[in-house]
Amino acid sequence: MTRTLLTCALVAALFAPAAAQTVPAGTPPPPGRPTANLVLDAMLATARAAATNPSAAQNASAATSAAIQRYNMGDLAGARSAAIQALMQANAVPASESQIPVLRSTIPQTSALQTSPFPIAGGSVAQVDAQAFIAQARGAVAACESRNSANTPAAASDLAAAQRDLKAAQYVKVRDEARAAVNLCAAAQAQINATSARP
Repeated sequence: MTRTLLTCALVAALFAPAAAQTVPAGTPPPPGRPTANLVLDAMLATARAAATNPSAAQNASAATSAAIQRYNMGDLAGARSAAIQALMQANAVPASESQIPVLRSTIPQTSALQTSPFPIAGGSVAQVDAQAFIAQARGAVAACESRNSANTPAAASDLAAAQRDLKAAQYVKVRDEARAAVNLCAAAQAQINATSARP
């Protein structure tokens, strides 16, 4: 009984002006049982919504009244269902917050035919790919050297050729020469990988 009085006093003190039109009908149940507590929570949520989202509070008020009536009639399952519905309605996001604003660009737009491609740091896509192939080839040659592979001179030669072709913007040749270096040192790289994988 004390909790019921405190709940009603809290609702009246905090939300009286806003909740005047959304007070659910019926005598609230005494607290202490799960269903009763759920109905009381629905009442509080409805009162809070009256201050921030009146349309949600109106919807929740009808469901809360139904929950109270069903509880007083002994229909606990119906009371729980209505109270849960009231909680969902009371906590609904206001329509003004659910709409995502459309962002418009402040940059003057031009024809797609006149717009230059977005610049890539380090050059074109082909150049960036070529640099990646050379990085792999460097790692392969280092693996050959660390394993004293007989393929080291040939792989180093392919790497040097790839680096020259990168400067000459011969990106297809760079890819082929870098792959050749990687293939020559594949066995050495596999040995290194196997060693590092051991505990």
